[in-house]
Amino acid sequence: MRRLRFPAILAAIALIAGVLTVAPVSVQSASAADARDFQAGNIISDSLFYDGGTMGAGEVQNFLNAARPSCRAGYTCLKDYAEATASRSAVAGRCAAYAGSGRESAASIIAKVGAACGISQKVLIVMLEKEQSLITDDWPSARQYRSAMGYGCPDTADCDTNYYGFYNQVYAAALQFKNYQANPTRWNHVPGRINAVRYNPNAACGSSSVFIQNYATAGLYNYTPYQPNASALANLYGSGDGCGAYGNRNFWRLYTDWFGSTTGGSSLVKSASSAAIYLVADQQKYYVPDQATLSAYASLGGVATVSQAYLDRYTTAGNASRIVRAPSGAIYFIDAGLRVGFTSCEMVIDYGGSCTPAGYTQLTDSQILQFVEPNARVTPVYATTAGARYYVTRGTKREIVDATAQALAGIPADLIVLTEAGVSNLADGAPILRDSIYLGSRGAGTYSFFSGGAAYQVPANTTASLGLPGRSGSALWPRNYDRVASGGTFPGAVIAPGGAPQVLSAAGRYAWGVGSPIATVPASQAFVDSYASSGTIGEGTSITGNTGAVYLIAGGRIRPYTSWLALTSTTNTQSPAIVTIAANVLGQVPVGAPVLAPGTLVRSSESAAVFLIDGTQTKIPVSSFDYPTAMGIAGTDFVPQSQLDAYTTAQPLQYGVTCNGVDYVSAAGKLHKLAPALKALYPITYVTLSAINCQPRPIGNDAGSFIRTPNGTIYLLEGGAKRPISSMARFTELGGTSTNFLDVTYSFAGLLKDGAVA
Repeated sequence: MRRLRFPAILAAIALIAGVLTVAPVSVQSASAADARDFQAGNIISDSLFYDGGTMGAGEVQNFLNAARPSCRAGYTCLKDYAEATASRSAVAGRCAAYAGSGRESAASIIAKVGAACGISQKVLIVMLEKEQSLITDDWPSARQYRSAMGYGCPDTADCDTNYYGFYNQVYAAALQFKNYQANPTRWNHVPGRINAVRYNPNAACGSSSVFIQNYATAGLYNYTPYQPNASALANLYGSGDGCGAYGNRNFWRLYTDWFGSTTGGSSLVKSASSAAIYLVADQQKYYVPDQATLSAYASLGGVATVSQAYLDRYTTAGNASRIVRAPSGAIYFIDAGLRVGFTSCEMVIDYGGSCTPAGYTQLTDSQILQFVEPNARVTPVYATTAGARYYVTRGTKREIVDATAQALAGIPADLIVLTEAGVSNLADGAPILRDSIYLGSRGAGTYSFFSGGAAYQVPANTTASLGLPGRSGSALWPRNYDRVASGGTFPGAVIAPGGAPQVLSAAGRYAWGVGSPIATVPASQAFVDSYASSGTIGEGTSITGNTGAVYLIAGGRIRPYTSWLALTSTTNTQSPAIVTIAANVLGQVPVGAPVLAPGTLVRSSESAAVFLIDGTQTKIPVSSFDYPTAMGIAGTDFVPQSQLDAYTTAQPLQYGVTCNGVDYVSAAGKLHKLAPALKALYPITYVTLSAINCQPRPIGNDAGSFIRTPNGTIYLLEGGAKRPISSMARFTELGGTSTNFLDVTYSFAGLLKDGAVA
């Protein structure tokens, strides 16, 4: 079978292992395999797969003799095969040194490689059959021996000559399985996770999600990346349909037929009459107290059911824990298939154990070796894959809100990263916090502002307006979040030492320049500066609390705009600037009268009186619609009388208005500037308008000495009277042109006394 065994996408370059149809070999007391027992996620337990002491050379030889007692003439069967072997140095964390020999039997090679690399001799035997039928073949070829384990044989090219030879093949395959175990996340199939495992090299045959329970099963899939489909399992000793794959099926079937259950022989056992699970180590058994601890020992295999008599042979030594000791005396912390070494007994005590027998679980060498030892040591700071970090001391874990808090507390930066379950048995202590942060409750979506030893809860409807959750990188688990003293509700405004109140929003911070004071929470200058300065909230600011309503700040109050027209008219723009702040900030400011649209005519249903809304505080009585029409204002809106009553009544409107100190005459829908020297020509009332009303008014040509009424009569204004002009020739003679007269209404003209013909 052709396999490439390098860190590549193995699924794309491996073939299906061939279909073996040889009958089971009757050399063991195992029973025939039953396809119903096949588990795609647990093909074989780690304890069986990585047990390098399961068979000596003599036992292997006996097995080979029984499997193929005789060989065809002219051929050498595996039981009689021998070759020279080279010595190999130890490979750290993988294989011990191998002492070569001038002539070494296949049985000796299998036994010694298995012992050196910690791979079961039974596994190697099954692999030789699965890949090249070498166990049962009575006329094996040289090619079968040179590629005995299918190692280094890609699908797209011939086998790599660097790995030719029986000894080379067995050793290289064993080492590769240890590489899979030592670097579990480097390969396509990862233990302890759900993996998409294909049925066939043909992608059209599909795949299924498989939770791979252990390193051994992951290794088999990385070596031969397919699982059997239903048809392959339905014909366990033959072939299925065109989407069948047989390599891992055959491994499981052969092992089961020859050696028994692939998931038995675990260090974790229970009796049929009890749910209690024990860890068996040497002559002792440790009670497994909970699921988290059981998961920590998953590298030792699944839970096997044994007789009570078997259990009774072991001395009970207390509860199994995550603190384990090797026969060498080294003490480790185990989690997620790893064993991380302690550097001192004080550190062991911090993690809830001790360097006395009562403070650790004693394992055997073979059990210790089932856990991968990373290039790291246990540190006082334990970080988790869930995002938390803890300061572990004297059997207590104190959650650290973030790395900055860790540094400010003087805690070393070194940490290890393992699972949350690893320290679940340690009691929680007071969390380690720092001042002036948004504190999140991890997974709950709630936040508070932490200041002065208290947490001020951020209302849910204001989180977005404060820029959360993006501004919060500091979090605690809810159980620790709830331990922090409450300071009440966060007001949405802060104050730094010696500074002014700052209102916070997602867009930045605003100095509070409103007459009405608001509540603040003390904050560091660094926190305040983390929000960009965006100006001042003061008189004339349009503001919202992100509730839909928009307000004008006026006179120390917030006054709701009654309409979009009121907002755009007040700000004199169709794209007004609106500051969004936390709703609870607005809730602290007194509410004033609603803002009506400046420059509009309004009345209430309770009165016939009509008013021109001038600015945000004044209403101008309108006794005739001729006056606003002359300014270009038309239409009347109804508003509640209470809203009208909130506005101060000014001088009644007429045809004269004053804007920013300049007098204008209203005529034909426009304002016409009136020079001071000509003001005596227009003896009318002048009403001062606010800048809000003046800005949008259309401006016409300047007012002069001539007016024209709707009937076409043109008048010369002189001495406070209007003097009719008898003809256009006379008009021209007096200096009139087509642009220096105002078109006025009869009402306007009626305000001027009549004079003699000009």
